[in-house]
Amino acid sequence: MSGRKRRNDFNDDDYYQQEHRPRFQKKQRIPPVVQLCKEMMPDITTIGESKKAFEDDIKFLGEAIINEFGHEEYFNNALLSTLKAVVLEQPHKQPAIALLTITVNAQNEVAGKTIINYFFEELQNTCNNTVKVNELILESNETGPWNKIKLLLRFLSLLSPILLNDDIINIYSQLFNLAIELNHLETEKRNPLSEAIYTNTLVNIPYLFYLNRSDTDLQSKVDQLVSNIETNFKVHSTDISLLHEYNSAATPYEIVELPQVVLPNVKKMLANDMEQLEQLFMNWTHLLPESQNGDQGFNDALKLPSCEDLKPFSFFDTTQNAGSVDGMWKTPYYIFHVYLPQSTGDFETVVPATTYAGELFRDIFIDVVEGLEFNRREVAKQVMSLDLFFKEKFFAEQGVSIADLIETYEQDPLASTFKIEDIVIETILSLVFRLPSVSQPFAYFYTLLVDICQNSPKAIAPVFGRAFRFFYSNVDNLDFELKLRFLDWFSIQMSNFNFSWKWNEWENDSKRFGASNYNPKIGFIKNLVRKELRLTSTPTEVDASLPEEFKQYMDTSYFSSDILVSIYQSFFVTDKIQILEEDVKSNDLIFKQDKFPFASIVSEILDYVHKQNDSREITELEAIIAKFNEGEDPLSNSIADFNKFIVFLLTQCVVHCGSRSLSHANKYINDLHQDLKTIWDKLEIPQDAREETIIQAVLSYWNVNSQNGYLIVDAFKFVGLVSTKSICNFCFFDWSGKVFGLTDVTSIDTVFRTLSSQLKSVKAEESVETNLEDFEAVFEKLCIIVNDTITTLGFSPEEIIDIPEITDTTEVSSEELQRLDLLWKYTTAVSFIKSLLRKYSAQYKQLAEKLDSGMETAIPHVPTRNILLQWVKEVKEL
Repeated sequence: MSGRKRRNDFNDDDYYQQEHRPRFQKKQRIPPVVQLCKEMMPDITTIGESKKAFEDDIKFLGEAIINEFGHEEYFNNALLSTLKAVVLEQPHKQPAIALLTITVNAQNEVAGKTIINYFFEELQNTCNNTVKVNELILESNETGPWNKIKLLLRFLSLLSPILLNDDIINIYSQLFNLAIELNHLETEKRNPLSEAIYTNTLVNIPYLFYLNRSDTDLQSKVDQLVSNIETNFKVHSTDISLLHEYNSAATPYEIVELPQVVLPNVKKMLANDMEQLEQLFMNWTHLLPESQNGDQGFNDALKLPSCEDLKPFSFFDTTQNAGSVDGMWKTPYYIFHVYLPQSTGDFETVVPATTYAGELFRDIFIDVVEGLEFNRREVAKQVMSLDLFFKEKFFAEQGVSIADLIETYEQDPLASTFKIEDIVIETILSLVFRLPSVSQPFAYFYTLLVDICQNSPKAIAPVFGRAFRFFYSNVDNLDFELKLRFLDWFSIQMSNFNFSWKWNEWENDSKRFGASNYNPKIGFIKNLVRKELRLTSTPTEVDASLPEEFKQYMDTSYFSSDILVSIYQSFFVTDKIQILEEDVKSNDLIFKQDKFPFASIVSEILDYVHKQNDSREITELEAIIAKFNEGEDPLSNSIADFNKFIVFLLTQCVVHCGSRSLSHANKYINDLHQDLKTIWDKLEIPQDAREETIIQAVLSYWNVNSQNGYLIVDAFKFVGLVSTKSICNFCFFDWSGKVFGLTDVTSIDTVFRTLSSQLKSVKAEESVETNLEDFEAVFEKLCIIVNDTITTLGFSPEEIIDIPEITDTTEVSSEELQRLDLLWKYTTAVSFIKSLLRKYSAQYKQLAEKLDSGMETAIPHVPTRNILLQWVKEVKEL
């Protein structure tokens, strides 16, 4: 409803007699109070979105509440629940809701007091729930009780003009004292809950003065609060390198923890007669009622749980039910950056987190993204309208280009260069790239970013482009797991915008390092192109968008043709059967070809596989296989390793029959796994060799789509024909100097997916040690790769391994490139270990003592060993 329509609706005393009543009687008449709520409550949720209508909205909504409150319980309940929803889900609108409440209170103190105490009771109930976390069932949009306490306290703080100062200050004092008490539980160790309460409570203090800037008594009491917390609360800096977004000391920005900056930010906000507050917050003093008594109090004193009661919950490690935002406090809260000032000039496009405004914007954005998660499109709309709720000209005009900002800045250094778009995207990316884990499924954040871009493509597309360039330029040092998230985000954005490629400046990297196996940038480009091809049914779209230099990466083969030929050739006596490159076709069963003397037998096997379950007899399959050994010159004479070949052949036959889709593949594997096991158990082949051959057969068949291949391997694992260990070993096998588990995203994803599925499938009766074997094996495998690479490079046990800095103009010879490739292989493997320890910290905590004691033997190279020992130690802190 527009402001004009509202003016008509709420002008008359008798709301129900107004002309918007239907002209014709409906079969089922909606009660007037229900109709009123249907029209009025949506207007409350959109309050502030129209600056022109804002004053009218406050006036007419206020009049309606003043007139209607207390008459109908339905109206009262609808109003209170609507106010609560806005307060918790759209915190940027809290000041508007507070102004509306103060306006109502001036003429209907009963309504005002009811609203105040409703929110106080919500605060009290939420405090009570902080020690019942395990009993609560939280929805995905639940940010957690302590985050909810922060938002409720913020709203009550905004009502300071009508509250008794002592009542609201007492809540702050209680929370600060609780934070101090929790902080003293350990002398040097951080207490996550203590840090959360400390930060959340401090960030609310300026809101006490939003609508109440001349109350000297309140200012004096706040000064005492701030002085007390500054004196008695010590922020424990906790540097956990496992949680760093970048792997080396050469990070693109300084690592800062949020609790370290919040107090200085608030003090600056309150200094110099609140100059910063005046620059940031709207000035609505002219909208406040002329006569306003600040004498409303709470019905009861707030009762917080004791420190002792909260101690079991204070590390957020006793429950999976902490809430999406509260859960972020479990580990140190590092501030994330994307848009650095040096990338644009001498000015900032993102409000620095070392200012109150910068901290507050990130806080509000995260609350909207997490609290409104159930309505993604509304989130996309709200985050891009935040500038409407703060002082005009605090932000630059939406959609302004960097070039125009540079020109504006040169003409007027005092003009704002802050881009709301940059802050929005950086904050959402901070959630995407958060370590050790994300608060929501990745799909939510990725699609939210797509929605935001689709709503304002001209404004957002360049912002995405700058983020892509930032991560790409720093991909060498980017955390191993974060490279995968960057790859996923980039590919999804590209696929949603017709694969339009704008990054031609990356061509030079391809020309210089395209022959490298382990260069991080080349690996990213290769995996990106292959991911794009998997995301479309029309590869020509990708081909048309790519610069000529990158079209060479459209070959999606897992194994190169020479490796694939060698795999097939290894089964045959060369002078009897010779495999040629043209024999190896994409996603096809080559053994059907007429050149193979046993092609007819293969056809019989395929017929057997295609039979219905109730018509198959294992003796029939055994008889078919026996034909390989019949006659004076049996066909098996042309096969170098008959046992291994039968495993390979049967696997590919089953995979071929199920090649229409993954569901078909799963069906055939489920139907035939017992038959396969019966045959294979009679062969003379070790179990590990059998499993390796099964995986090799699947990946050889699905060579141009290794993602499908590994998903089919999962099906073989599900029925017990391959193990976690064999899958991971295969991923880390060295194929002529290339380890796909370090470079190919389908192989890397498989390692993580396989280990994660191992956690889900472990049975309660199985020992913990059995469950840990696979995690230990992967760690050892990576250590072997690290050691072999160091040995090949020729480093002494004490020598520091550094990768020389390479600029765009650095000339690199082929010999130097070979050495660089080994250095990149080393850093990739070490980075993989870092991500492995962090991602499966619960398992590696149990292995920590064993890994620690065996590290000297496992890693002879001292600097590398020290890095890994540090990470193993840090695992205990996650």
